[in-house]
Parts: sequence; C-alpha cells; structure tokens
Amino acid sequence: MPAVAPLTAHWEHSSSFDEPSSSSLRIIVAGDAAVGKTRLCELICSGTCRRNLGDLASVAGTTAKAAAQQDWTCGASLSILRDTVDVEFRSVEVEAELWEVGGTQTYACARPVFYDGVDAVVLVYDVLNMKSYHNLVAWLYELSVSDKPPSLKYWDTGGGSGGVMDVELADGGALRQNLLSGRCPVLFVANKCDHLQDPRLRGSMAKAMPRPQPPERPSIISRILLGAGGDSSVMHGTTWRSSPDAQLVDQLCDFIQRGRHTEACCREGSSFFDLKLWNDFIKMAYMSKHNIIDT
Repeated sequence: MPAVAPLTAHWEHSSSFDEPSSSSLRIIVAGDAAVGKTRLCELICSGTCRRNLGDLASVAGTTAKAAAQQDWTCGASLSILRDTVDVEFRSVEVEAELWEVGGTQTYACARPVFYDGVDAVVLVYDVLNMKSYHNLVAWLYELSVSDKPPSLKYWDTGGGSGGVMDVELADGGALRQNLLSGRCPVLFVANKCDHLQDPRLRGSMAKAMPRPQPPERPSIISRILLGAGGDSSVMHGTTWRSSPDAQLVDQLCDFIQRGRHTEACCREGSSFFDLKLWNDFIKMAYMSKHNIIDT
C-alpha cells in the first residue's frame, strides 16, 4: 500500500495557521493528474500562474530545485485565500482553504483523509483530454463513498468475497447527500481552453460537453491495492456490477451534465478565469454552511 506523501502548502494573503473560524471554508480541488489544478489554485489565489518556489520549499522542507522538478502534486497541497462576499446586505470576509489532492492513483488511499468536513468541491478537467472529463464521474464517486467503511466499499459480487454488495452503500453518507442536494456546491472547471483550435468554442466549451461516460470499475483487488499501475485515471478494470453502484453512477453522470461549469486558462500571458462566478461560488458555500437562505 502506498505511503502517505507529505503535505505541501502555499499561502496567499495568509502567513499562519489560525483556529478554524465560522467564516472559513474547506474546498477540495480534484481531478486527474496534469489537468492544471495547481496552476488554477495559483491563479485564483494571486491572479498569476507563477509558482512561488520559495514558499513551497520552506513548507515542504525541500529545495526550490526539487520543487521545480515536481510536476504532480504529492499527497495534497494547501492554498489559503481571503475573499469578501455580500451576505444579507453586509460584507463578510471568508477564508477559503483550497485543498488540492494528488490526481494519480498512487494517492487514492490517502485522499479520503482530506475529504472530512468539506464545504465545497472544485473538479478540474483538461478540454484536450476527454478522458479527464469522463473521469469526473469517478472523482464524484470517490467523494460520495469516502465516508463509508472499507468493509462496505470492498464487498463485491463476484470479486472473490462470495457475497452481495451491502445495500447501505446505495443510501449514501452525509457527503454524498450534500453533494447531490447542493448543500456542498460543486464547480466544474474546463481548463486549458486557450489550446482550443476554434476560438468560437471558447466561452461555450463547457456547455457543449456531452453526458459523461463513466470509467469501468476496478476489481476488488485493484480497489484494495490502489496504487498499482500508475495510470492517472481513478478507475479502470471491470464493469460496474452492482445495482447500487450503477444507480449512483447514473445519478452522478446526470449531476455533471446539469452542473455549474466554467472555463479557465492558466498559461502565463493568456490566463483567464471568471472571478465573479468564483465569488458567487464562495458565497453559495458560505450560505450553505451557515444555513442562510438566499432572498
């Protein structure tokens, strides 16, 4: 089983760890490896795509040279920013923690550690890599079952256990219910839109995406021994064999198609991101966390 990689952190507009306050939000940033999650976090935090090697090196205990050679996030990376939202005719300063989790299969066992107490989710995909778009289903599935004990996750028809998957898995935990009900807002980001050959597609690419096709489900052995292989996708192997799984995956496909999508480009010199939509997203997460009804 792969070891848990060290946590790296990157601060923007914040220099210390404070006790969690009622105005803080825990936001998971996930997606396949190399879709541009780290650059997107940097763009949101500072408005640039420049990597702050000094901060990364000082926190991770590595050299700037080692940080520069690291292409993929190991374990998780933390960025903190402060934003102001208008709630009930007053301005509220919100501290958003962006927990970017590593997209490679190597860290699949460690990722659920960071899903506890999540207030919002950002799922990133590469517009030039349709596999990363279809894998959004697998990421949502991973989030949906992250609070289930392993005995339920691995109980598999035909997988060697000789039993039938427990129906409790279909009921879902708190995070799954919050995701599907909207209490935990989800934002889908189509990244690297500057690479689109047809400029007319920009601004409408996310809306034109088809209903995602779920990846095939891994076998029970693959799920227990995650990390073998090195494929950047989350799930591969056999088919979704149980009725609870199939129903959940079908829900997640519809959820993605109906979800809130936006576009981004994090390349230096041509970066863009809808910061107004981001502010609305932060506001929605804050209001949901505090049970405030938008009037």
